[in-house]
Amino acid sequence: MIRATKLTKFFDEQQIFKDMSFEVGENTGLFITGPSGCGKTTLLRILAGFDTDYSGQILIDGTEIQKELEPRNRNIAIVFQEPTLWNHMSVEQNLAYGMKKKNMQELKLLAEKLQIAELLKKYPEEISGGQAKRVSLARALLSGKKNLLLDEPLSNVDPKTKEIILEFLRQEYLDKKCVLYITHDRDEIGSLPFEVMEMKI
Repeated sequence: MIRATKLTKFFDEQQIFKDMSFEVGENTGLFITGPSGCGKTTLLRILAGFDTDYSGQILIDGTEIQKELEPRNRNIAIVFQEPTLWNHMSVEQNLAYGMKKKNMQELKLLAEKLQIAELLKKYPEEISGGQAKRVSLARALLSGKKNLLLDEPLSNVDPKTKEIILEFLRQEYLDKKCVLYITHDRDEIGSLPFEVMEMKI
């Protein structure tokens, strides 16, 4: 569960957003949409702990989050718009890195569902951008964290990757997850039974 109350963010003297409040419960999802520059990605960075220059209150799973709490200690996994894989690690090593318990059966099962099982021994430079997006999503899910932030996970991907990820989310997103999903694509919004929050400049 994620609850935000009166979040306000300025960059220098420019207001990005003001008094933003919302709640997303367990086993539910929220699409966040709006024009470029309205602060969508900034909002996710604040929730995840990468941006602490804001005012307002954040609760994660009922506990108020202090700004100094490091991202790794929040019950949140984030998938950025551009995949952030470690180039010196294989796909399998990237997936296993954040797992609390190295359950290789779980890793391989998820890799099969996202159709990346054949990539496990490859390195990031050897896979396509769409495959890297699926690896990033799998790594976030394998972290075991209940709250998932997705920053335009389907931007600039091939149709096959888009359908694989959407089908996976349709079947799996309610598995004890709370999902915040940034998108500009109205077709994506219609493909999943999430609520919609429109941000404005």
